[in-house]
Amino acid sequence: MKKRSWVTRLFAITLTLTLTLVGCSKGGETTNTADTGAAGGDKPTEITIGTMTYGESPSNDLDSIKQLNEELNVKLDIDFYPINSYKEKVNALLASKSLPDVILIEDINDPVFSTATEQGAFWDLTPYIKDYPNLSAYPENTYENTKFQGKTYGIPRVRPLDGHESLIIREDWLKQVGMEAPTTMDELYKVLEAFTKNDPDQNGKNDTYGLAQASVSSYLMSMFGAGTNWKEQADGSLLPYWITEEAKTALEFWNKAYVDGLITPDLPVMKSSQVKEMLIQGKAGMAIANVNEAFMFGQELKKVNANAELKAYEIPSAPDGNKYHDQAYGSYGVFLINKLTVDEAKLKKILEVYDKTASVEGYNLVTYGVKDVHYTISEDGSIVQTEEGKNKAYGTATTAQWISGYFNKYQRAEAPDMPADVKDYNYKLIDAIANSSVANPAAGLPVTQAWMEKGADWQKKFVDMFTNVLIGKSSMADWDNFINGLKADSSFQQHLKDTTNSYKAK
Repeated sequence: MKKRSWVTRLFAITLTLTLTLVGCSKGGETTNTADTGAAGGDKPTEITIGTMTYGESPSNDLDSIKQLNEELNVKLDIDFYPINSYKEKVNALLASKSLPDVILIEDINDPVFSTATEQGAFWDLTPYIKDYPNLSAYPENTYENTKFQGKTYGIPRVRPLDGHESLIIREDWLKQVGMEAPTTMDELYKVLEAFTKNDPDQNGKNDTYGLAQASVSSYLMSMFGAGTNWKEQADGSLLPYWITEEAKTALEFWNKAYVDGLITPDLPVMKSSQVKEMLIQGKAGMAIANVNEAFMFGQELKKVNANAELKAYEIPSAPDGNKYHDQAYGSYGVFLINKLTVDEAKLKKILEVYDKTASVEGYNLVTYGVKDVHYTISEDGSIVQTEEGKNKAYGTATTAQWISGYFNKYQRAEAPDMPADVKDYNYKLIDAIANSSVANPAAGLPVTQAWMEKGADWQKKFVDMFTNVLIGKSSMADWDNFINGLKADSSFQQHLKDTTNSYKAK
C-alpha cells in the first residue's frame, strides 16, 4: 500500500560531486565516449539501465527481455538496486562517474541532479518525445510536473492520477452495525465509533478498531480541503497544506478519534504492511488505500473469514460539503539518459525501447511475460497468470521497475483475476474520484534555497508536532504556537515567497 511520505526525499549533497559527477568540460560541453554499437545496424545496441527493486532482482535472461532484444535489435543490461539502499547506490554511481545509459531518479529537482542537468549531463528530450506515439500520449500534466527549467529531461515513470486514495471498508461490518458507507465526516466518525464499540465481528470482545492507519499522511488533512501539498490562496499565493485552517480542522477531528480509541493505537510507528495485516486479521474495519486493494486484501481476508467483504468508496465530503482527493503527480520518478555515454543514434534507440514498453502490449510483456505462456487474457480483458508466469515472478512489483509503462487511468482499479463486476465498479469509482481530485499547484517547481537549508528541520518539527497533537501528547495551543512560529520565521517566509514567485512564473 503506497503512502505519501512526509519527508521531502532529498539525496545527500556531496560537494565533491559538483564538477566530477557528470563528466562535463568547461562551458557545459560533454565529451561523448559512447560506444553505441550500430544503432539501427546489424549489431544490437547495448543499453545499460539502472533502477530500483522492491524484492529479488529479476534476471536479464527472462523470456520477456529476450523477446524485446530480438524485436528491437538491442541488448538490454538492467541492474536492479534494492529500494532500501537505492539513494546511496545512485550517489556512488554519480561520484564514480559510472552512471548507466539510463538511470531512474525520484526527483529531477533534487539539487544534485539539477546541478548535473544544468552542466549538460543528461539529454534534453523536449525535441524528441513528439516522435514517439506512446510516450507522447502521456497526460500533459505528467510531463509538466516533471520538467526542469521548462524542459523535459526525463521519461516519467508514469502512474495514474487517481485511485491511490479511497476508503476501503468492511462491508459485512457495516451490515452488522446497521449503517451505510459514510458520505460526510460526521458519518465517518460514527462508523469509526460503531466499528470500535459495537462488536462488529460478534466475538463478544472489545478488540476491533475503526481505522488502521500507518503514521500520519498528507491525505488526513487534504480530505478536509487543506490542499494537495500546497494550496492556492485568494491572492494567488501558495501555502503548504499543513499551515492552512483546514489542516487544523482535520487535526482536531483525528485527535478526537484517536483519543476516543477509534484508531489503531500504534499509528505513530505503524507500517503500511501492518495496516494490511490488521484488515486481514479482522482487527480493523477501514483503511485508506488504493481502490484495487479492497479486492486484493479481500481475497486474503476471505481465507480467514469466508463471509468477510472489503469494498472501496470515495473519501467522505469535507465540512464545506465538497469532496477532496489528492491527485497524484502522474509519475513516480523519471528516467534520465546519460549524455556522457549516449550519442543521438543510441538516444533514439533507447526512446524506441521505452516507447515500445509504453504500449499495452509492451507493458504486458515486461510485467506479465510472454502472452499465452506466462499469462492469458480473459474474455473481459483481465490478465490471468499461468503457473509458469507465477513461478518466474512475473506480475510482481519487480519485473516492470525499469520501464516507464503505459498510462492507464484505471491501473489502480485492476488486479489479476478480478471479476468483471468488481472491475466495472472500480472503474466507475475511479471516474467519481477524478471529479474531485486536486492537483498540487507546486508540482514541478524548483526547490527553494531556504528549503534546501532548513526544509528537513521544518518537516521533522511539523511531523513531530502533528503526531503529538493527534495522539494527545501535545495540545491544540501547542499547534497554534508552532504555526505562528513558522509564520514569524523569515527563512520560512522567504521559502513561501520564492515558491509563489516560481508558481506565478510557471
